[in-house]
Amino acid sequence: MPRVRPTQLSPREQLPRRWQARVDDYVTGLSFSSDGGSLAVATASGSVAVLDAGGGGIQHAFAAHAHGAMNVAFHPRRPLLASGGQDGVARLWQLGGDAAPIELSGDAQWVEHLAWSPDGDLLVTASGRHARVWKPGGVAVTRVGPHASTISGVAWSRGGDRFAASCYGGVSIWSARAGKLLRTLEWKGSLLSVAWSPSGNYVACGCQDASVHFWRLTTGEDSQMSGYPQKVEALAFDARGDWLATGGGVDIAVWDLRGPGPEGREPVQLSTHRKPVRALAFARTALASGGDDGLVCLWRPSRSDARLAFALHDAGISRLAWHPDGSCIAVGDADGTVALWDLQSFLP
Repeated sequence: MPRVRPTQLSPREQLPRRWQARVDDYVTGLSFSSDGGSLAVATASGSVAVLDAGGGGIQHAFAAHAHGAMNVAFHPRRPLLASGGQDGVARLWQLGGDAAPIELSGDAQWVEHLAWSPDGDLLVTASGRHARVWKPGGVAVTRVGPHASTISGVAWSRGGDRFAASCYGGVSIWSARAGKLLRTLEWKGSLLSVAWSPSGNYVACGCQDASVHFWRLTTGEDSQMSGYPQKVEALAFDARGDWLATGGGVDIAVWDLRGPGPEGREPVQLSTHRKPVRALAFARTALASGGDDGLVCLWRPSRSDARLAFALHDAGISRLAWHPDGSCIAVGDADGTVALWDLQSFLP
């Protein structure tokens, strides 16, 4: 596939902006409510704001975490918001009422990672070398660990009965309710991120040694894709699990997992960013990427004319979140700007 260079950006490809808002610091988390009406934004100052997705106005604002908020996630079905921060706890915020937040204890100074199971029945939080599983009401289900080192990422299985936790030395797969270690995927290296394919066949990790490591869960076989110029933190599977997009420099490598898999096949190379890519997110068959250059690109990796559209921010992109209906994408940046970009004219 030909590379698309920065000089080829055309005004005809520029995404229209629905609205733009400012929050108080670097955007560390973005999450849409299940109905698409609200957008939660976490910042490095420790605040969490819930914006009206229709116009960007503030619906709720919380001083959520001392020293900084690290992530935020809406419940898949309810007006319930989970956040984690540098005060060593996670909190559950019930929107639309006066109830105080529910505090979920951690095991270290930071609650770095959290994620709802696909059905919303459980929440996993990771802090230091331990992970905890909770019910939506804040009732503790189980605590697992210690892992070999600080947990660097968590990911749920499609069925929501298992979750994966990555760290230095490999990935551990746990029974979410029983807290039983089901499987260990070993790799003697520092794993920075983890993603579980929607098909359930693959677990992939970005690595400190500028590579991507993945395991086929059906056979236990593992493979490594190397040659990246920098460490790989950004990973994203498409909705079917056919494509794995990876960052690790200014280019995006998209691996084709169909048929025999990626071994021995060249990845699709998407080349428009001028600074490292920090965020990747799929919706349907479209991929969004955000880089330190403030550029957001919309791609269709399966086509020769891969890039569909772009948008520009004045600061580096830190987070991306697709609207549930795929019609627009929310973008947060290092200066605290949040914008909603309209994709309807570029997607079928």
